[in-house]
Formats: sequence, C-alpha cells, structure tokens
Amino acid sequence: MKSTRLKTRIAGTAAAVAVLGGASLAMAPGAAAKANLISIERAQLRGDALSVTVKYSCDTGLKWQLVSKMTKVGKGATSVATGAVSADKIICDYRDHFLEVALQPSVGSHFVKGDEVKVTAGYLEVDQEGDSAWAETAAKL
Repeated sequence: MKSTRLKTRIAGTAAAVAVLGGASLAMAPGAAAKANLISIERAQLRGDALSVTVKYSCDTGLKWQLVSKMTKVGKGATSVATGAVSADKIICDYRDHFLEVALQPSVGSHFVKGDEVKVTAGYLEVDQEGDSAWAETAAKL
C-alpha cells in the first residue's frame, strides 16, 4: 500500500512541477517577443527643417539602422528628402519608442507647407539577419 501511495505522490509532484515550469516559460521575456514594428506618426516642415516622427519597437539584441524617405507627390514632382538614425541610437527592448528622423532634401529638391508627400520608414540590418519592417503613409506638410 505504501509503494502505491508513494508513486502517486511522486507522479503528482512531477505533474505540478511540469505545469509550473510551463507557466514560468510562458511568462518569460522571450515569450513576450513581438514582431519588429514601425509606424509613421507625423511628417513635418518647420522653417527649412523636414522631419518624420516614427513609433517603433524591436526585439532585444537586434541591431537596426532606421531610415526614412519623403517624396513630393504630384505632377512633375521630383523632390526627395532622406534621413537615417544609426543603430546605436535605436533601443531594441520590446517596448514602443518614438524617434524623430531629420531629413535632408536632395540637390534641387524643394518642399513648402501644404505639399502632398509620401513618406516611408523602415529598418536596415547591421551585419545580422532578421525580419525588417517598413511603413508607408501619405501626408500633407
């Protein structure tokens, strides 16, 4: 009788350990990982300065450079501005962060208040593999 009771207790303890172990794994930071996300919050022109505000999040350990491009939309529009933020300024910790990307117009490009623009923003990898994310939106300066 004692050996059966002992086997039942051992089996019950093992089952409890397995359930608790599974629960702790599910709550571990690795399980909280999400896709690498990016969204464009605002495109703006202040004086002569063009910028794009982006909201981003990325998994811990990734090394991304964030890049953005603004293109004037319309008949005969050829104005383009680009900007980048280096990987050492990007915080990858699963949380949402906001970042303002300063844009530099290319030679001959001209932007004014009221221009319709198309804005893209995304990640570029720095010596590593991983899924990158891109966002695109239309805006009015």
